Amino acid sequence: MDTKMQPQLLFFDIDGTLLSNVTHQIPESALNAIAAAQKNGHLAFINTGRTFRTMPAFLKDLGFDGFLCGCGTRIVCHGETLLAHSLSEEERSRIIDLIKEWQIEAFLEGSEDVYCQRSDYRQKVMNIVRASFNKKGLGLSKFIEDRNFVFDKFVFVSDNPANSDAFIRRITSFIDVIDRGKGMYECVPKGFSKASAMQLLSEHLNISMDNTWAFGDSSNDLPMFEVAAHGIAMGDHSSVLEPFSEMITDTVDNDGIAKALSHFGLI
Repeated sequence: MDTKMQPQLLFFDIDGTLLSNVTHQIPESALNAIAAAQKNGHLAFINTGRTFRTMPAFLKDLGFDGFLCGCGTRIVCHGETLLAHSLSEEERSRIIDLIKEWQIEAFLEGSEDVYCQRSDYRQKVMNIVRASFNKKGLGLSKFIEDRNFVFDKFVFVSDNPANSDAFIRRITSFIDVIDRGKGMYECVPKGFSKASAMQLLSEHLNISMDNTWAFGDSSNDLPMFEVAAHGIAMGDHSSVLEPFSEMITDTVDNDGIAKALSHFGLI
């Protein structure tokens, strides 16, 4: 495939795609390969469910052409913010009311901070994640019970299927709910996704969606794979990506990014 004449748009998920789940770093092979692709005239973007605030800070200094964050709720290209969408005051209030009513354990993610409940969570995993946020200076400014903050999306982990099912039924009119497995749900304003962000960026840059490449590993990458011309699933990946994958490359730790970019002649 000769892709050198036309710029290609490369979209990378973070965890399990760029970042090793073992070392929590980007392998040097991936960094070098992405830089080589950019030198060939292609553009590289991070496309993540994380908000810009909760994305690892070091990723912002690695030379990416932009960031598609919060499942499409914020788009930054070459330092310019193309889109920044938050839930409305009415939507935010409704969500917090329902969280209380159905005893849902959630993290509310905004552009300024991530917001946790004031008391300890019932679930050990939630307290572990909260501690990791706190270590990075996140989740300390305000609490869910305070209500007077803005957020873009949220995640919750269920330890009560009946309650979580009831909660989901009451938000699906204005929220798209992504089942991440193991009782974890990612909740995004309707109409926003990793795919919608790719399409908006494609229009902004006047580069056809025929020239788009999605690199991912998990179920929330599915919208990205559905619209990309080329889907590259990492070695460890959710099976939902396979029908939309042009290639299953190696794992991130075994140079999967570099191998895929080389295989398709992007470097």
